[in-house]
Amino acid sequence: MTFGKRLIKARENKGYKQNQFAEMLKITATRLNYWEKDKREPDVAMIKKISSLLEVSSDWLIGNDEYSKSSNNFLLNNDNEKFLLKKYRSLDKYGQEAVEKVLDVEYERCTNPNEASILELPISELKVSAGVGEWLDYERFDTIRIIDTPEARKADIVIEVDGDSMEPKFNDGDKVLVRLQPAVEVGEIGIFTMDNQGYIKQYADDRLISLNPDYDDIYPSEYSDTRCIGKVIGKAIEAE
Repeated sequence: MTFGKRLIKARENKGYKQNQFAEMLKITATRLNYWEKDKREPDVAMIKKISSLLEVSSDWLIGNDEYSKSSNNFLLNNDNEKFLLKKYRSLDKYGQEAVEKVLDVEYERCTNPNEASILELPISELKVSAGVGEWLDYERFDTIRIIDTPEARKADIVIEVDGDSMEPKFNDGDKVLVRLQPAVEVGEIGIFTMDNQGYIKQYADDRLISLNPDYDDIYPSEYSDTRCIGKVIGKAIEAE
């Protein structure tokens, strides 16, 4: 890998745009572009400044053989952890929750490799809609193997989401963990049936809320047969 390519890789891993990084170096974007295209190279003082700002080794930047052998690991462990933490902090609440759940599962798998880590739960053959609604029939259930997590142990059934009106928290195709109960609190997400159609929505006193602003909330009429099936307590991670 050339100096220019290493410079691009290090800059992008820090999340800097070319113009932004040029300003940090107090040079023109054209000059930085020349370096990244390997048309020119900076002097030693500038290389040290670049390595300091990008938190990489000067030896790695200039292609020292010792560092080239492990070019995919050019960040020091501590720096790499800082970079991962920075990306985590840039996520919204739902993204952070997803990362934490995967981390919990992988930590359990790596620290207890010999323990059973698979659960089997009933899964509805029919999807629950995050859009227009689909029939939810208790008689049509199969079995799914999922990763054993604290949330999965609290679930009674699994239901697949159809539609995107609950994004960004739940996406089309997600399999959600559901604890059967006749009601949920205001603000909680549940599985509901209304006039024999199944929905995943956030509960409010007077309506069922869609998290995606592109979709309208659902207002049951006084004649609607609306029931709560259970509380959504997380996403199922399907076992291979």
